[in-house]
Amino acid sequence: MDRHAWLKALNKLLTLVQQLVLLSGWFLAALMLGLTIKSEWQPFLAMFLASLLVIVGVLVHEGGHYLGARCCGMPVLQVRIAAVELQALRRGWRLRWSPQLKRSRLGGYVMVASNAQRPLRGQWMVMALGGPLLNLLVGGAAIGLGLLWQGVPGAIALAFAIVNLVLGVGNLLPVHGVLPSDGMLLLGWYLHRDDQRPELAQARLLALTVAGVPSAQLPAPDLERLARGTVAEALVAFGYRLNARQDRGDWSEVLQMEQELDQLLAARAGELTGMSVLIELLRGELVFSRAYLQRDASILKSLPLGADVDWYAPWLRPRCLALQAILEGDRQQGEAYVQQALQAAQSCVVLSQGKSEALLAEHLRALPVP
Repeated sequence: MDRHAWLKALNKLLTLVQQLVLLSGWFLAALMLGLTIKSEWQPFLAMFLASLLVIVGVLVHEGGHYLGARCCGMPVLQVRIAAVELQALRRGWRLRWSPQLKRSRLGGYVMVASNAQRPLRGQWMVMALGGPLLNLLVGGAAIGLGLLWQGVPGAIALAFAIVNLVLGVGNLLPVHGVLPSDGMLLLGWYLHRDDQRPELAQARLLALTVAGVPSAQLPAPDLERLARGTVAEALVAFGYRLNARQDRGDWSEVLQMEQELDQLLAARAGELTGMSVLIELLRGELVFSRAYLQRDASILKSLPLGADVDWYAPWLRPRCLALQAILEGDRQQGEAYVQQALQAAQSCVVLSQGKSEALLAEHLRALPVP
């Protein structure tokens, strides 16, 4: 058996151990509550309360990641707790109910960008450790309360302690599933020595974009590395290039990218699972560009933009509506939509998005009145 096969087998074993550890937390919490609650509904109440405590434990865990990231100045982009998804804004948050697909279900996550002003290793280790560490600290505090309190409150505190301790320990196991565990991230970043590694191209580009660097000024070598990566990375690289041409007003060059996108999708058709929202977003930008270049509002009337695109890119729909209104001669309504797009982009924590949308707004305003 070669080294790769051994690593896969070890990962499967550790994944099984992690699942058993996490499941035992719920079971022991339910057992603790079941032995204390006196009710004819005792089994159901115990299981319900244990499940609720697990969700609160996940909230604690992701809160730890959030605090770790913010301590290092890392911009937080998005947070998920079970089916609740939160998107960070420059001031406040947006929230939606968003159940996950069964094949990619996660208890939660915190999506962050690197702090472009600091070395990567330290900040990512703090961020990865923050979740389990807060679980362990809260678990320890809950044990103290559980021993101090009597009856049901004490049982709830001890059950919450069990949940947090199990979440902390379970997530420190180095496994790779839908996403790498905190333990795997810690191990990887502990061994990390070179911030210029090719596989970190996307992390470097995201950090620069969030910090406000326009797509046209992103380092070409990293864009080239990204384009040669996974299909998701290739689509992100395509999006950076598309955005750079839109910002410059190179609309004819943008339209030449339509065929390029079709060729990319055809060449990697077997790798597109989970890419539908990103593809829809890119096609929406291409349709906008075609309508702008050809001065044809009818192109925009059949533009398919789903709820997920509105969530991740809330400036795209109002910008398309602005172009449609301007091309139909209603400049006042067009300006109202332009302001909506600008407000959405300027609220985004990705600072380059506000700059890009301001340039596109000027392109729209420069259109001659029909």
